Amino acid sequence: MKFSNILYAFIAFCGLGLLASCEVNNEFYDQLDKHDGFQFVIDTSYTLTSDDYDSMGKESGQPGKYNNFSEDIVATEFLPAFLNDKYPTLDVPSTIKVTYDYYRGGIDYLNDYLDYLEVLAAIDSYTLTTADYDSMGTAAGEPGKYNNFDATVKASDYLPDFLLAKYPAAADGDELAVTYKFYNGSTTSMVTEFWTFDGSVWAKSNKVAPSIPDDVELYELTSDDYDAMGTGSSQPGQYNNFSSSIVPENYLSIFLGVKFPYASNGDKFALLYKYYAGGGVTETRAKEYTLTDGIWLEYQSTIAKTDQYVRSTAGWVFDPSVLYTMGEEDYQMIVDYVKNNIEGDYINTYGTGESYFGVDAHYKEFAIADGKFEATKFDTWQDAVKAGVAVYLPLKFPSAVAQVDGVDVNYIITFAGYVSSMVDYTITFKCTKSGPSPEFEYVEGPTLK
Repeated sequence: MKFSNILYAFIAFCGLGLLASCEVNNEFYDQLDKHDGFQFVIDTSYTLTSDDYDSMGKESGQPGKYNNFSEDIVATEFLPAFLNDKYPTLDVPSTIKVTYDYYRGGIDYLNDYLDYLEVLAAIDSYTLTTADYDSMGTAAGEPGKYNNFDATVKASDYLPDFLLAKYPAAADGDELAVTYKFYNGSTTSMVTEFWTFDGSVWAKSNKVAPSIPDDVELYELTSDDYDAMGTGSSQPGQYNNFSSSIVPENYLSIFLGVKFPYASNGDKFALLYKYYAGGGVTETRAKEYTLTDGIWLEYQSTIAKTDQYVRSTAGWVFDPSVLYTMGEEDYQMIVDYVKNNIEGDYINTYGTGESYFGVDAHYKEFAIADGKFEATKFDTWQDAVKAGVAVYLPLKFPSAVAQVDGVDVNYIITFAGYVSSMVDYTITFKCTKSGPSPEFEYVEGPTLK
């Protein structure tokens, strides 16, 4: 068998989804190097191993230190050289999708909130009662009128005198966390402030409770919640906490599904729970969960990321391009767009085709023959396709981003064009404004694939 046939057979075999198991040994590369004029081009994927991270350095600031990349240890600074060493004989324009671990950090607001709880636990606290508000006056414009404070009935106008009377034996330097009701004009919420005594006057300190993101609901587990997960030996309800032997990850996702059965996809909860750390110490800990496709998933500080690298004449280059092949539902998006946004009788009787851009969702194609698109609007079928894809992209990719790590993002769309037979083409647009409501700019195409 000729060497070219060996090469093409190897590529065809690996192209059947078996490339991950194809070990390109040194002997094969040696043979390849002897046959000038042949190109070895592949499109594959690779997942980094712990040995791979180590090979890029194990010192501080290098991937092998923690076996991941991060905001400080940038993948694009290490992977081109790594790929060049691992795949020295691959030719332009080979592509490799590299999957690696990326440390994105913890959740700052949860850490801040846990610190805040520690502060609360270290000082005395007091929550105002109905009798307390009444003691400050029950007339109009006084706290006891509605048993709360508001924008005009300010806590700062009343609490200094109230606290002097409440704590007559207070000493210089005493701190107190005071919780009261506050009406903002539509709802009443509980507000906690820190107050400090200087020996003669109570004054509000600069300590503040950390804010919780608007899209997150904070929930602290109750005794009933632990009991609902089981009260037997080695179950949360036995001591109303978790531990190293009663792992919270085994319970919290299921708990959320039962506790909040009508939650919507994308809802987020920050759960506060008790954890027995040993030595008689029980801590308050927290986890954030997001409802994703019907499953409550815990936030992970380290996630898997996949980046695409392309072999260029200058070496391996990071390429965040999005490569997408249109299917039936994609073509239907364009048909529906024409139906809803363009005047005229362009939609076929089945509702699956239109003659403005020339799209047919049933056959999954752009009909590019003369007469299949609106000739008064488009001079050529290429113009019709460009316009059709331009309206499709924001609908398909509403969260598109303009850049990744400072590199422009191109959307390379493969579509079928039909005259007398089906032929695949590609057309490229660049995202110029990130979503929501992304914007795209035409780059090139249609080009035969």
